[in-house]
Amino acid sequence: MPSTVVGLKQTTLPSDAMAKIGSTLAQEAAPLGVTGGTPAVAVYDDPQYDVYIIIAGYNGSGFDPSKLTALVDAAPKTTEDGAGDRITTNSMPVDPGPHAGTAGCASELLQNGDLATESTVCSWMTATTMGSVSYYPKPDQQKMVFGTGSDVIGKLMRDVRQAVEQQS
Repeated sequence: MPSTVVGLKQTTLPSDAMAKIGSTLAQEAAPLGVTGGTPAVAVYDDPQYDVYIIIAGYNGSGFDPSKLTALVDAAPKTTEDGAGDRITTNSMPVDPGPHAGTAGCASELLQNGDLATESTVCSWMTATTMGSVSYYPKPDQQKMVFGTGSDVIGKLMRDVRQAVEQQS
């Protein structure tokens, strides 16, 4: 991963946070059939929103983009986690950009009583690459982050993908 991408500088997080991100990447990749390949994860500082941007993905072969299509075409669903949290997931396809393949975003709305937070992750997939872009809150974040839905993260995903994905 480059030291800067779309004008943002790469940074490091504590090892426990990176382990959590790596674990989440593996969990997200498994339903897509991505169990091999070379993983890549980088964290970039976004001072505009006072958050980190996580870019994660795999290079490999034999990936099936139709599996991502099936996930992003799914109807919205709501689940309860047993701890009082209600999670609503809404997925939608988005333009994958000039590198083609399939792309989509998933937004999760987490509600607990009167409080709610939303997070969005956008992903792309081709026969040889799979990647995702998402925001990750800073531990000392002092303000709410707005405007990070699929329209914003989808564009960021295309810009990041253009910068980091190399076609052979």
